[in-house]
Amino acid sequence: MIRALLAAAVLALLAAAPAAAAPPGDWTYLRKDNFRHWACKSPGKGDRFQLRTATSINGHNEAIGYGIGIWAVITRGGNEATVSERRSTAWSGGWIFTKLRGARADDRVWVQGAYYGPTQPWSDGVRVGRLTRCDIR
Repeated sequence: MIRALLAAAVLALLAAAPAAAAPPGDWTYLRKDNFRHWACKSPGKGDRFQLRTATSINGHNEAIGYGIGIWAVITRGGNEATVSERRSTAWSGGWIFTKLRGARADDRVWVQGAYYGPTQPWSDGVRVGRLTRCDIR
């Protein structure tokens, strides 16, 4: 009985814990690894979009000292056809922001922590057409 009450109390505390806040503005939540990743899109040239990504350090401040950052990529028609990519270790105020250009609505965007060696895009990235529209300056 006491174990059940303790377990319920722990679950209640976890449920009440605040989630990492999104960056200011309109963003689509992408995924979480050790960091939390968001993206949004803005009209580009023709049928293309500019994408903006935002990653919060999510309490893993040791990443800064180790030079760990993020990798963001847009792929088209599979993981091998990279349209645009950015790597960054430029943490500022607990965030890394990147801009990617040339995306179409059916492309996929993937953002992850860049921990060891080269990173690879994953097929379960988010389709650009699903991203929230935002104003990129």
